[in-house]
Amino acid sequence: MLEKYKTVARDIIDLAVSDGADLVSVSLANSTSFQVDVRDKKIESLQESGSSGVHLTVSVNKRRSTVSSNDLRLETLAPLIRSTLDALPHMGKDDCYSLPDPKLQGRAAVNLEFLDPNFDKLSTEEKVQIPLDLEMLAVNSDKRLRTDQSFYSDSISHMVHADSNGFLEGETKTLYSLGVSMIADDVESTSTGSSDSTNIGRKQTDGWYSAARFHNNLIPAQEIVEKACHRTLRKLGAVKPLSQEVPVIFSPEMAQSFLGKIASALMGENLFRKQSFLLNMLNESIAASTINLSDNPLLPGKLGSRHFDNEGVEAKPLILIENGVLKNYMLSTYSANKLGMTSNGHSGGISNLILKLGDYSEEELIGSVKNGLYLTSMSGQGANIATGDFSRGAQGIWIRDGKLAEPVSEFTIAGTFSEMLKNIKMIGSEVDERSSILTPAFKIETLTVSGT
Repeated sequence: MLEKYKTVARDIIDLAVSDGADLVSVSLANSTSFQVDVRDKKIESLQESGSSGVHLTVSVNKRRSTVSSNDLRLETLAPLIRSTLDALPHMGKDDCYSLPDPKLQGRAAVNLEFLDPNFDKLSTEEKVQIPLDLEMLAVNSDKRLRTDQSFYSDSISHMVHADSNGFLEGETKTLYSLGVSMIADDVESTSTGSSDSTNIGRKQTDGWYSAARFHNNLIPAQEIVEKACHRTLRKLGAVKPLSQEVPVIFSPEMAQSFLGKIASALMGENLFRKQSFLLNMLNESIAASTINLSDNPLLPGKLGSRHFDNEGVEAKPLILIENGVLKNYMLSTYSANKLGMTSNGHSGGISNLILKLGDYSEEELIGSVKNGLYLTSMSGQGANIATGDFSRGAQGIWIRDGKLAEPVSEFTIAGTFSEMLKNIKMIGSEVDERSSILTPAFKIETLTVSGT
């Protein structure tokens, strides 16, 4: 499949150049996916789908335009390319547009292990049975719970990138996921909090899932069910906490959310648009000295790994924050040109964003807090990377004397990104690997909780 798309990409480049394009870049993608959702021992939905498309940019004399199509036949693309080139004289010049420096392009010489050779081995019937079995485990787990939905999905994707520099490479990746969501009725308060439960009569939902490049690396169904049950039951009897300033432990999932925003603030596109609180902060101390943040695309089997970025720039590890000091931004060719810098292979965003592990187990993080919050969920749009302000709706579990106590909900946490980065005092030692953001839990020394 890759060789077929490489041939198509090469033909498109040749066609555009022969029609007068100075610069040409083309990306082709094809994917096949399967998903089945199960509810009450019945298939709620089953989808098998395939998609393909081409994304082509042509440029003449610093004027450029982009065209996309789901039809990869040259006889269809030829008039599109011609009409796009004919329209270029009416486009404005952009002196910052260019292809990458050919010296930066290439394919990293690493086996990244993201193609499962057994992808085609499971039949449709076997795939359907996986979430049915998962639901059965969940139904029998606890009488207080019932299943909302269980699911299984897999996909295989082929991607080729080529340009008139002569770059032509492709990758094929597989991805699997499996999970279940649960429901519990909040019928009575079991908390010892500062006010009565605000959730009596409501339904509490939560769940758990696994995601991996290889089917054999999905976590066992029993473990998924146990986590889903625990996460749902711990929400029962939630209260609204008192307003106060306390230490907050970000669970691994919430740490991922937080660092995802930091990554956005480090992206060149937001920097040159002046939409980042980290603009002009290179080589400045922006975080606690224990913070070491990097982006590493060359980790075998991880969800964000890649041999090259969306422009064909060779993938290499990049230090972002070292001992609290901002060392690099994440730059594509265009954003680098706008900022007077050099691309470092981040067209398309992060690969594997990694916060260096600390020395503390989650139990030790919790045990370090006399009165505070274990944060399990955030909602709302109050994280502004342009101003650096942070205020989001939240749920969690209150910590009393180093122990998890009552669940809490219907409150906000607030601070600023700068203060939060500088007040990360303890970092956990365990990582949730279901994401391309690989971070442990951590403790922020003080945040404002606004509740009752």
